[in-house]
Amino acid sequence: MNCRNILIPTDGKQISESVINFICSVQKIIGSDINVIYVVEVPRNLPLNAPMPDKVQAAKAAIDRAREIAENHGASINTSIIYARTAEDSIISTAEELKCDVIAIAQDNQKLRIFANAAANIYQRAKCSVWLFNNKS
Repeated sequence: MNCRNILIPTDGKQISESVINFICSVQKIIGSDINVIYVVEVPRNLPLNAPMPDKVQAAKAAIDRAREIAENHGASINTSIIYARTAEDSIISTAEELKCDVIAIAQDNQKLRIFANAAANIYQRAKCSVWLFNNKS
């Protein structure tokens, strides 16, 4: 399995940070490029460039934390904030644009039923491998 280019979508929660931490900790061993994205979902009744200061602030905080985690491991990551109608479509299209080998997705047990559909959709539609990291606590 090729793991040269990994995409990690983050929502800024602890489980997402755990995935970033794990992937950054093994970056030098597997020699991968790491891309961390935060998708700001814009409601359909608003233009994609609509001001949403709370969501943008959360996105910036999550990306800053990802950079901090990478720095702690001496890892190099690429980061971006993406504005889209749905996170699923954006994750899939970003993985394709970046020619990712893997999408590493975090899942919190509290959202298992809701996220299972999103993860299944990404798994079925992605042209690369999908790794699902689950928080068992």
